[in-house]
Order: sequence, then structure tokens, then C-alpha cells
Amino acid sequence: MPRERRIIVVAYSLLFWGAGVWVPYFPLYLSHLGYGGGQIGILIGLQPALRWGSALGWAYAADRWRIRHRLLVLTAFGGALFYVPLLFVRDFAALLLVLSAIALLHGALIPMLDATVMDHLPRLGNDYGRLRLWGSVAFIAGSLVSAPLIEMFSPAIVPALLFLPCLGLAPAFRRLPREQLGHAERFHAPWQLLTPPLAAFLLTAFLLQLSCGAWAGFYAVHTAGLGFSDAVPGITWGLAVTAEVALLFWGRRIVASIAPAPLIVVAVVVTVARWGLTAWARSEVAVVALQLGHAFTFSAFHLAALLLLVRLVPAQASTGGQALYGLVGFGLGGSLGLASAGVLIDRLGTSGVFACEAVIALLALPPALRLSRLVRR
Repeated sequence: MPRERRIIVVAYSLLFWGAGVWVPYFPLYLSHLGYGGGQIGILIGLQPALRWGSALGWAYAADRWRIRHRLLVLTAFGGALFYVPLLFVRDFAALLLVLSAIALLHGALIPMLDATVMDHLPRLGNDYGRLRLWGSVAFIAGSLVSAPLIEMFSPAIVPALLFLPCLGLAPAFRRLPREQLGHAERFHAPWQLLTPPLAAFLLTAFLLQLSCGAWAGFYAVHTAGLGFSDAVPGITWGLAVTAEVALLFWGRRIVASIAPAPLIVVAVVVTVARWGLTAWARSEVAVVALQLGHAFTFSAFHLAALLLLVRLVPAQASTGGQALYGLVGFGLGGSLGLASAGVLIDRLGTSGVFACEAVIALLALPPALRLSRLVRR
């Protein structure tokens, strides 16, 4: 593997290894400290808004002054420094401050790394999927490796497990390609990039992520309510992420057969069917098998999204385009999806929430079809 590809693989692996620890185990750590559900909700719930909101500001600076590489290294290093007090702070206000600082500094790492990779994709082998899949593999590894350590040493070890991969981020980012495509004099701020095709794409991304709230936050509650084993959510997530990796691995062949805009339509249709059938299914095998659709809900959509952004956003604003996609889709859509699922779950039950989310995903179909028409023109 060429040196530059190896550096990209290491960067994605370190970035998502920490996510593999954070998602399943950081709420457990906060519970271990004695915090109640409301406090945990505040500490966790603020993260997407802070991360993706700050990403827009960092993207503006990166594209305006052509300093993306420098910002990648500095924000990675600064965020790692704030993991040090996380090792010993226990007070709620102090934790809120530290976690907010980490979110503000590390929020732009994913869009800046994705923008760097897409700028240099031809010399990196022209296959984004086979680079990005190492992030998904690292997510699984981070989760699996952490489980026995937490069992052995208690959840108190979680901050240390988060801190360790951060130590390698700045050195890895420092060796990434430095050049940015485009010219500074043609710069556009992220909020100036909206065109009819980009607006249709962002609306589709928002609605699709909005529809994922029950899966992201309440799937374990759903399977428990159906009387399934406690092992089912873990097995299902493992299968879903494995399907995600497989699609990213074969993604280049898929986009050679299906253009990015039609692929987004396919991803939306599969997601509608996934949530609708999940609401209806009662068989353990069926409920688990349906979640293999995650390969389309996330992987196919994300792969098509990055290829589309290259066409819809000027090269000199590539970081801003990535940040807009992250903010609207994963930031606003993801946060509101979790919040709305939480509000509805006591009233409708988990099956009712999945049925509602099938309708929300269906609402993403018109803007997806409009996007396909606009891109064709």
C-alpha cells in the first residue's frame, strides 16, 4: 500500500476507534459516576450540535485562508489536550466544559479529513470506500477491545480508552497531503454554496438522518419489548456495521453501475422498507436481518453523497461542503431524530416510532428524485 494511502487509513482508524469507545460506553461511564438520565442526556445530547456547528466555522477558516491542513493538526492536538482533564474531573459543570471544548475542537476533523481525501482521491486510488471502511473496522475494534477492559477495570477506564487514540491523531494528520484544490480568490462561505441541487441533497440527508432516531437510540428497547435476548442488539449492530464495511469495500463497483444521485434514491427506498418492516416484523431473525439495510441507509448514501459533493460544490469550498452535509444531516437530522424518537416512544411504543420513521424516510423520496433530475440536467 502506498505511503499516502497508509496515512489516510491510520487517520480514519484513529478517528473512529475513539467513536467505537464513545458510543456504547461513555453513557455507561457517566452512569458509573452517579449521574441521572437528565444529566447524561445534556452531556451527550449537546455533542452533535457543538461538533457540527463548530465544523462550519472551522471549514470557513480552512477554505477562506487555505489552512485546512494546519487546522487539522492544531484542532486534533488541542482536542487531545482536553482529554487530559477528562481523566479526573467529576463535577457536572466541569465535565460539561471539558466535553464542550473537545466537541468544538474535534467537530471538524471528519469533514476536513473527508475533504482532504476527496481533493486527492485520484492519486489515492480513486476508491473512497476502501479508505473509509477502515474507520468502520476501527469502530468495531474499539468497541470489542474496550468491552473486556471495562469488564476487568470497571467503566472508570473509559476516559483513558478515549484518550489513547487521540494521542496519534495530530502526528497522523501532520503527514496528510497539504494541498487544497481551487483558488482562494474564488472562495465561497459554506452558507453561500446553496444551489437547487445542493438544497435538494441537504433536505434528503436531513430527512434520512431524522428517520434514524429509533435505530440509533432505542433499538435495544425495541428488541427487549419483543422479548428477544439481551445479546440481540449487540449482534445486530455487529452485522449492520459488517454490512456497512462490505458495501464500502465494493462501493467503487457499485457507483460504476449506479450513478450517485440514483444511488441516493435507492438508499432512501431501502430505508423506507427497512423501518416499515421493522415496525411490522415480530420474528427475531427477520428483525435482525432487516438491519442489514444499514449498508444502504449509511454506506451507500454516504458514498454517493461524497461523490455528489465534488460536483455540487466548487473545489475551493470543498471543506465547507463537507461541513454543511455533516451539520444538516448528522448534526440537525441526527439530534432531532433522537429527540423526536424519545418523545414519541412512550406514546406510540417502539413499533409505532419505527412506523413513523418509515413515513419520515418516505418524505425524503421527493427531494431525492428532484436531486436526480437536477443532476441529470
